[in-house]
This record gives sequence, C-alpha cells and structure tokens, in this order.
Amino acid sequence: MTPATAPRPTTASERLHGLDALRGIAALAVVIMHAHVLMPEFPDIFPRGYLAVDFFFMLSGYVMARTYEPRLRAGMSGLRFFAARYKRLWPTMALGGVLFLPFLAEGTRGQDLVLWQVAAVNLLLLPSPWSGNYFALNVPAWSIFFELVANAAHAVLWRVRTPFIALLAAVSFAWLVSAAWVHGHLDIGSRNGDMGEGLARVATAYALGVVIWRLWGERKVSPVAGVFALVAMPLWFAIPDRSDGYNWLPDVIFVGLLCVPILISGIALRGGHRISAALGELSFPLYAIHYPLLYWFRAAGAPPATAIAGCVAGAGLVVVLSAAWKRRRRRA
Repeated sequence: MTPATAPRPTTASERLHGLDALRGIAALAVVIMHAHVLMPEFPDIFPRGYLAVDFFFMLSGYVMARTYEPRLRAGMSGLRFFAARYKRLWPTMALGGVLFLPFLAEGTRGQDLVLWQVAAVNLLLLPSPWSGNYFALNVPAWSIFFELVANAAHAVLWRVRTPFIALLAAVSFAWLVSAAWVHGHLDIGSRNGDMGEGLARVATAYALGVVIWRLWGERKVSPVAGVFALVAMPLWFAIPDRSDGYNWLPDVIFVGLLCVPILISGIALRGGHRISAALGELSFPLYAIHYPLLYWFRAAGAPPATAIAGCVAGAGLVVVLSAAWKRRRRRA
C-alpha cells in the first residue's frame, strides 16, 4: 500500500482521545520511574518504564504519518515539516534544560568550559559527546533528538512504499534484539556510545507507527480492546527485573509484539474525552520538565510523592501558560 492509497482520517480535525490517554499514562510511568532513580526510598513501581519511550516513538510515527503525509502529498516541503516539528518540540525542552542548569555539574566533568559547551549544544536539542551522556542538561531530551532524526528521515522518505518501511522496521528490530541481548535490557540510547542503539529503537518503533497508519488507519476494534490498551502498558512496565540472563526478553516482546496491539486498541477507546485530552496535553510538558523538577524537589527535601505531584502541577502550569500565550498571539 502506497502513501497515496493509505487510509484517511474520518475527520481531519478529529482527535484520537484514546491515544491521548495512553500518551499521558506513558509519561506518568516515566516520571514515576525517574522518581525512584533519583529518590531510591520511593518504591520501584515501574522498573521497565523506559519502554514508554518506544511507545512514544511508535505513536509519533503513527501521528506524523496521519497528520503530515497528506500535507506532504499536497505540496508541503520536507523542510517545512521538519521545521514545524522542531518548533513544536524545542521551547518546552529548552525550558526543561534551563531548569536543570543549577545541577548540570552533577552530570558532567565539572569544568566550566565543558559545562557551557554542554548547555549550549543541549539547548539546541543536539547531543554533547564530551559529557557523561548525550543530554546531560536534560536527560529525557535524548529521545526527542532521535525523534527529530526520525522526523527528518520521514520528511525525505515519505514517498517510500509501505513494504520497504516494514522491512526497515524488521531490520531495525533485529538490530534492537541483538543490542538488548548484549546490554541485558532496552534502557539504552541516552549514554555516550549508545548512538547506534538509540537509532535502532527509534527506527523500529517509528517505522512501525508509519506502517500501522498506512495499513490500519483509524479502524476501531471492540471497545473491550480499549481496556486492554489502558491496562497492558502499565502492567508490563511493572514487570520486575530478572537475574536469569533473560531480562532483555520482556523488553523486546513489548516492542515487537505488544506495542502494536496497544496502539491499535487505543484507537478504540471512547468516552472520557476531557480526562483523555488533559492527559494528552500534560504528557509532553511532563516528559520535558519532570527530570529537572525532580532534582529541585529532591534538593528541597520533598518526599517523592510530593515531587511527582509537583511535576504534574508544573506540567499543568506550562499547559495553561502556553494556551494563554497562543490566545494572546491570535488576538494580536
């Protein structure tokens, strides 16, 4: 099936509220996971919360194909598509980077020149190979960088036929399985030396998202599947680490077998539009600023539960201020 014959949305402006809800759940899982990492006294509720990133990549491929491939066919340039994505992602990620500036020395070598270099490069959503990890200024930004890489490839390769996109996903998944076996898990891609692993993660999931849109579109399955979508992802994130040499297996099962039906089932979710919309609106600001906010709350001696609630409140404030800014610009 070529892009020209891919299923079209029933309504161009229709929001898929089920996917909004899943996006919010995945973002909350990441926050809870990082709360345990930075505050070990908090229970390790989602030891595999890093798999939310793979869901985000797949969801991005689906949504970008749904939203932008018709526009690209209508004449939108690939450069304009990429610019729209960068403009959408940069301000909130930059805010997260600015919030982390007081703590930057903890993730770098502590040299002033290096710190300024890391800050300047990371604020542009570019990796800094000389720091402890690619995005010492705001660790979650590593996945945003790889998403932008996928967007750039999509802007050029959107005309490629669906079987070749599926082949890309299969080859990337084989690479990903190999990397997971070597590392023992899929919590890879953010640290120096992990560039190839990060590319494998985004190529696998993003390409699968594009294929799902082109072959499945927005067809809705049984509403019961919506319950599966809401429950399966957090339950899988809660699977404890294994010590028998097969810890990597639940990770690759999630990416290769479970993530696709979760996304398709999410399309079937109906009702609760206000809650779903709120979760969708909160998801990206929460992902973008939670890591530095957790550092601030930890420095203030706040309990982990308070820190998590503060991250959600901070993301809500970003949503409110962003909406107010957009209304002001429209009036102007």
